[in-house]
Amino acid sequence: MGTSYLVCLSFLLLAVRPVVLWAQEGGKEPPVTVTLQAGDLTCVLGDHRDHGAGKTGYIGIHKLAHTAEAESPFVPSYAGLIIARDQATVRKLSEREGEIQHLSGGKERALMRFTLVPPNAIDLAITVPAGAYLNSASYMNGPEDPGIYFVDPKGAWQRHYDPVHGNAASVFPEGMALPVLQKAPNAPYKHGTMSFADSVSEWRHDPKLALYYGRFKQMVLVQMFPPNCGVIPYMSPSGGSVPGQKNPAWDWRVQLPRLQTTDHETTRPQDYRTTFRLRLVYKPFVNQADVQEEYRKWLGR
Repeated sequence: MGTSYLVCLSFLLLAVRPVVLWAQEGGKEPPVTVTLQAGDLTCVLGDHRDHGAGKTGYIGIHKLAHTAEAESPFVPSYAGLIIARDQATVRKLSEREGEIQHLSGGKERALMRFTLVPPNAIDLAITVPAGAYLNSASYMNGPEDPGIYFVDPKGAWQRHYDPVHGNAASVFPEGMALPVLQKAPNAPYKHGTMSFADSVSEWRHDPKLALYYGRFKQMVLVQMFPPNCGVIPYMSPSGGSVPGQKNPAWDWRVQLPRLQTTDHETTRPQDYRTTFRLRLVYKPFVNQADVQEEYRKWLGR
């Protein structure tokens, strides 16, 4: 794995102490949402309870607003940055920090910590068991251009969009081996599995520039990841269903490395946790060079 593995691990933190769920104060019903604000951004985090879709489990960013654009780029009744459709609690840590604690069967699972960074960024740290598979979905609010943009291995920007759900969905990083698909009987997709994300585009992205963006009105939404971390952007032309709109899903997934210990601690392997870090930038669109400059600033280069 070499240098690429070490670069990715620089964005991962090892934690052996389990996350402690906060106490509910005064027996009150926990909040459905909390609102964070810093710089030009206002971000509303929400739990699993239905907020307009007629379904539960849309946990993540329920609304994102900028001083230059009040309407959210995410479908209001769905959400952005969804990593699981389970149950969750949400709390506000400060004016610009909040947490979502995912729960499954009453047990604590993934912990998402959001930190707004003025003027226009959100840093997200997702703490999960070591070796976890992370998958994120964002349901977009009828953008005029439903495609996503990424940098190919030759350094050129490319647009990815396929109008057929389940066709050419995923953009793999250059050099990553494609998985061997387990075909299923009566699969709904022509590639033969039950998941639309298993379909692979002919495009490849530069693993050193692990980012992609999409446009919403005059804004740009950029999702940034650690270089060489193996993230796979993927998309569907249809996501949160709103009559009369195209609501693409701008998604990503990543397999986190299993962390090893060389001492003789008694801590069980499943007690080890890693924190995967990423950044969202939401601002008026300038040009593609500006998008890359935002990525360089995040990496401190």
